[in-house]
Amino acid sequence: MKKIRFLFPLILVIFSRFTFADTTAVFTRINQISESVKRQYCPDKRTSVWKVDSELSNDRYRVIGETDSRPARDDFYRQLDATFPNLVIDKDIKLLPDDVMDGIIFAVPKNSIANLRRKPSVEQELVSQSLRGLPMDILKEENGFYLVRADDGYLGWVSDDRVQEGDENFKKEWMNAPQVVFIDLEGVVFSRPTRKSLPVSDVVMGNRFKLIEKKRKWTKVGYPDGRVGYVRTKSLESLESYLNRPLDAGEIVKTAKLLIGRPYMWGAASPKQMDCSGFTQTVFRQHGYVLQRDASMQVFEGTAVDTSDFPKNLKPGDLLFFSPYPDRITHVGLYIGDGQFIHSSGRVRLDSFNKNAPNYNNYRRHSIRAVRRIIK
Repeated sequence: MKKIRFLFPLILVIFSRFTFADTTAVFTRINQISESVKRQYCPDKRTSVWKVDSELSNDRYRVIGETDSRPARDDFYRQLDATFPNLVIDKDIKLLPDDVMDGIIFAVPKNSIANLRRKPSVEQELVSQSLRGLPMDILKEENGFYLVRADDGYLGWVSDDRVQEGDENFKKEWMNAPQVVFIDLEGVVFSRPTRKSLPVSDVVMGNRFKLIEKKRKWTKVGYPDGRVGYVRTKSLESLESYLNRPLDAGEIVKTAKLLIGRPYMWGAASPKQMDCSGFTQTVFRQHGYVLQRDASMQVFEGTAVDTSDFPKNLKPGDLLFFSPYPDRITHVGLYIGDGQFIHSSGRVRLDSFNKNAPNYNNYRRHSIRAVRRIIK
């Protein structure tokens, strides 16, 4: 009997070890499948959502999380079933947009600029910005913030009081309405067609409004939240014309020069303040081309330019990519000709690759990593 009593604990220990080993193997394989699916469908967390975890609850395996990609979720489920045909795995991965939003799927910034943050809090890092009138897709809500996808595909959290949100009908109404775009650097929307009237708000280059009534000197415009105001007609362009502006190197350079002296701000991407990639995105946006948000993303746009004879083979409008590291991009600027380039570093500034120039930038000259040509 003593031998039998000693045998039971030994069996339990051995069984527990085997069970633990099996459980660890299952979790490891689930995580491997998850990472494979993430790499294929949602490789960049700046533009896609794939947050998946696994757990063991009441002796049942469960995968939980969220994604904005139905193909990714479907493929993940399929691979789980194929890998574990004899194992029951509860599947609870939420597909964004979140069903609890009651059809609220669309938002438009109400102010001239809307901040997008890394997490749902005003204390969190600024990752990007959007402009009044630009479309945003809402994925979910948390703590008074919406997780949105901006028109450039970038994800961020925007405070719900900075946007006008709505359902599919609101989206269609806004997107199909005749719109005008503010084309000056900055200005004021007035409450009546006179500069002596009270302001409705500020306005910056690229802001969009509904067109209500256009006259020779003043145009009546509508905001996403229903406000109305008046803007000088000469400061506006129809959205259709704006989106079809030709990518002309001379015009690109003119727009870039308008921004010289504007302050640098990490995460900013507007005519008021901008980081390095926010500057290049702002410039190209005014000519109908929406660059991706970050320098490390923009480096894959357009076509590569040979840098072996740098800078002799450059053309105005080329994007310049810099880094002290050989394997990643940390900065971007815009070439404007004659060995000069404009970039946002401390402020938007004009620097040169010419050693004899007073604005020669030795550091940037020796940290160039790539050049991309957007303008054909």
